[in-house]
Amino acid sequence: NTLRWTITNGACSPSTDELIITRSDVPSTASAGTDQNICAAASTLAGNTPTTGTGIWTLISGAATITTPSSPSSGVTGLASGTNTLRWTITNGACSPSTDEINIIVDAALPTTADAGTDQNICAAASTLAGNAPTVGTGLWTVVSGTVTITTPSSATSAVTSVAVGTHTLRWTITNGACSPSTDELIITRSAVPSTASAG
Repeated sequence: NTLRWTITNGACSPSTDELIITRSDVPSTASAGTDQNICAAASTLAGNTPTTGTGIWTLISGAATITTPSSPSSGVTGLASGTNTLRWTITNGACSPSTDEINIIVDAALPTTADAGTDQNICAAASTLAGNAPTVGTGLWTVVSGTVTITTPSSATSAVTSVAVGTHTLRWTITNGACSPSTDELIITRSAVPSTASAG
């Protein structure tokens, strides 16, 4: 819109000046996507594509290199361990910008490689497991097949009871956040107690 301000005085030539007023549309509402929990130091962003205005990614906290800051789906590298916060901002002219933030949580390291210990051949209905204690992550025993009771599933050296006669497979899994878990399996074979001997 152009407005003209005119000052007149009698027969003298008028003095004029013009003013241009430009009204911008409100920018699209920014959406940075859902928070991410990852194991790697790189990821892909998932902001919305603005229908009105232009968007730009900025780093708020943590560490990251944004490959293409103006792209809603930019790659991001160099993420630090822990929480990294990025902001997606959509602007249009003089209107207030619209912003939204995303947290990308990077787990520090891959979990310790799981070692369930050597297979066991037993005669009794109870035994003790011998998995490795994780230095990174947490461990958990699960029964893959067979019938046993694991006394303390989160303990690498848990007792097992109620071991039925036959073959049983147990799995020791070590996890750390979003990183791929490490697993190893142990086979426990319980033999039946032999019949009581009688020489006659």
